[in-house]
Amino acid sequence: MNPSDAIASLVAGGMTEQAIAVELNVNQTTINRIRRQVVTPSYETGKALVDLAIKAERKAARRKKPIHTPATAT
Repeated sequence: MNPSDAIASLVAGGMTEQAIAVELNVNQTTINRIRRQVVTPSYETGKALVDLAIKAERKAARRKKPIHTPATAT
């Protein structure tokens, strides 16, 4: 996953560019430029974006409950 994909994943999960920026302590415009691949983020910012996206994906996966099928009487 690259930083642009990480932003797309976070936005698809419900975060705004502003919320992502606050988490990373950068400007919203920076997040937008990274998303559009206008700029390449620093290693630290890129890694923080990917780590945040992975954390969000894992959290979303834990929230999903398994599908229970009713037991059939024999």
